[in-house]
Formats: sequence, C-alpha cells, structure tokens
Amino acid sequence: MSGTAFLLRKNPPQSRFLWYTGSKFIRIREKTMQYTILASDYDNTLVPFGESRPRPVVVKAVKKLQAAGGKFVLSTGRAYPCVNLKGQLGGIRFDYAITCNGACVVDRNGAIVAEHPLTAEEMYALVDFCEDYNYPLQFDFKDACYAYCEYEYLHKGYQQMNSTGLDCVDGEDQDRHLIDMPHAAFAAMPPERVADFQAKYGHLNLHWMMVGAQNADGYCYYDVVRGGIDKGTGLADLCGKMGLTLADAVAAGDSANDVGMLQAAGLGCCMANGTEDAKAAADRVIGDVREDGLAALIEELWFDGPKAEPSGRDLGSAWGSIESAGRQ
Repeated sequence: MSGTAFLLRKNPPQSRFLWYTGSKFIRIREKTMQYTILASDYDNTLVPFGESRPRPVVVKAVKKLQAAGGKFVLSTGRAYPCVNLKGQLGGIRFDYAITCNGACVVDRNGAIVAEHPLTAEEMYALVDFCEDYNYPLQFDFKDACYAYCEYEYLHKGYQQMNSTGLDCVDGEDQDRHLIDMPHAAFAAMPPERVADFQAKYGHLNLHWMMVGAQNADGYCYYDVVRGGIDKGTGLADLCGKMGLTLADAVAAGDSANDVGMLQAAGLGCCMANGTEDAKAAADRVIGDVREDGLAALIEELWFDGPKAEPSGRDLGSAWGSIESAGRQ
C-alpha cells in the first residue's frame, strides 16, 4: 500500500488526507488547488538523461500529487512506445501523455485523444533531403519509431546514449507510412543544414526543434513536427478535452521543444539545467533535475512546501551521453 492516500474529510477550500508512506500514516493538508494539471517533460525534467527511471523522491511526489486529485501529464518529444516500457516511470502512471511534441496526445491506456500527423508531402521532403546527404532520419508512428535513413547510425547512437526507451526499428524499406502517417520525425545533421532544408522546403513550414546537445560528429538532433504544433498545442488540446483552461496547468521543462508549453501554461517552470531559450520562456526557474527540482515544485505548489529554487551549484551539462555519442 506504499504511497496510498485516504481522504478523511473534504471541507473546501482545503482537504485532509492520510498518506501511507509504507511504514506509517501521516496527515496531509492540501493547499487550495490553484492548478489541476502538472505537465512535465521527460528527459532532464522528470528523469536525468541516461538514468533508467525517475528518482524515488520524484516518484513519491508525483503519486502524492495524484492522490490529492491533481493530474500528471507526461509531455515529451518521444513517441508513446518510447515512454511506455514496464517499470520505465518507476511506478508512476500518467493520467495523459502529450507525445511527439504535441502531435499526438494519448490517455493512460494509449488511446489517442488528439493528433496532428505529418502529411505525405512533408514526409517525402524530409526523406529526399536526408537521403541526399546520408543524414539519419526516423519517423515516429503510434507503434514504434522507424528509421527510414541510416538505421545503424541511429541504433548505435541510442545504445551509446543509454536512455531507457530510446531506440528505433529498421524501416529503410520505407513502407510503414502506407498503413498510417507518422506524427513526427527525428533527424540528425550539422546545424547549418537545417537552413538548407528550409531554403528548399520552407513552404512546408515544418517546425524544427533542437533537442539534447551536439554529438561528437558535429550533428545536432532535431524533432520535426507540422507547422504550428508544439507541446503547448498538445496541452491546449488536452485542456479542451478535459474541460479546463491553460490557466489550470503548470508546465515543467528544460529545452527548446518545451518553449511552447512553458509559454502556454498558467505557470511555466524551467529546470536549472535548462537551455537559455527555455529559461527565457518560463515564468520561473526551479531546481536541477539532478537535485529533484520537480519534486520540490510539487511540494511547493500543492502541499505548502518551501519555494522550489535552484541551488546555485554548477553541475555541468545534463546531456553527457549525447555529447559523447557518434561514430567513434
């Protein structure tokens, strides 16, 4: 029964709960719930990149939030199959997931709530460009991520990154899209090549978002979705389906692909390990993922804990296993 809450008395605007920690009961007084949703990025927000699952203190905080009536929404650039492995979330069961950077929103059972798949024209443009230069390219479908170009490079890179859930299958026969269209693409190339793509295919208005860090080959990694789509779009889709507004949501993230969500939510919080563009988009900066910053935020906003603030310690890059990945 570890991590179970029991409602004692509901007396608005506050509720009282007994929280069973596994060894004893403790009494919790929940704050007036200003926010209903916590939408959290996965990599380097919920889980330090390269670690196999969220740390126990973060798992405990998320479960406590849900027991008090809050909704936990995983918001990630990853496709649903990449965040749905047994044990990957350390016992957390999300209420909803915004996947593929907002292009596909699912419920806790994987049923699609909202989606914005790529078109055939957009997909073929990406394939043509990456094939011309031998750049790695995968497409994120609802069942798996299929590498259409340079499968071996992508597969080896994922092994080097050592992040649970990240991998792809060989799709270089390029026929998976004949069943249905992918929600997003993932490409690796030198950063200056994105401008070359835009010069040729800018009319498609695809949304490119750099994720992680530049690897040892000088390649940057990019999530690519339809124009106008990002995690903020996904959060808006979800709030609409739930009968809520964006003001009811807190968002936490760390990277360029979180910017739309951080700007859209009622409160946007960037991790101390976040990029400068993510920090600029957020309302405030909280602790580093390696110092359990998300758990501190939950305690502050929902349970009268101390203010979640950065420690000021310089922990270096949180993307070490990406920076060392490559052909070497």
